[in-house]
Amino acid sequence: MYTVHLTRRAQKDLLDLPKTQAHRIRTALNDLAQETEPWLLVKKLQGHEEVPLYSCRVGQYRIILTIDHGHLVIFVITIEHRRSVYRHI
Repeated sequence: MYTVHLTRRAQKDLLDLPKTQAHRIRTALNDLAQETEPWLLVKKLQGHEEVPLYSCRVGQYRIILTIDHGHLVIFVITIEHRRSVYRHI
């Protein structure tokens, strides 16, 4: 079982979302943390080979995260609408 850590930016992003969307994202992150191989449920982003970044789709929003397999930690970097999320990473 993995532990989920949110950056300050991700915490702010989550607070700025409508309650229903924030609830769906929290549920998706909890479900992802329960998986034994969470990297199979997310999309790996190209161009980030040194520290692999992943994208998790939740409706119209995307969660950008990285997974530390050694410490069983999922680091959430940002949560944004799909139209603008890839411009900021």
